[in-house]
Amino acid sequence: MSWPISRKNSFKKQYKLIGAERQKHVNTALIELINSKDPTKLGVYKKSMHVYSYELGNHDRIIYSFDPEVGIELIRVCDHKSAYMKD
Repeated sequence: MSWPISRKNSFKKQYKLIGAERQKHVNTALIELINSKDPTKLGVYKKSMHVYSYELGNHDRIIYSFDPEVGIELIRVCDHKSAYMKD
């Protein structure tokens, strides 16, 4: 199974700014999310934000939401602090 994916403008902008090496890690993670039977199991649910956080190493995160009827919505990709809007 492959889930449909959509990207918010915030994700698109941040993706462009993170650099080629970090983009490779994001692309690998996105392939894993898209092909997963249950994308919710790959991230940590952040109850206060109603989103999932996929960890990319020690610092970067992909913030996304998932609805089995709609697919995966990518919200943010950035360092840990910025991902949770604490910057």
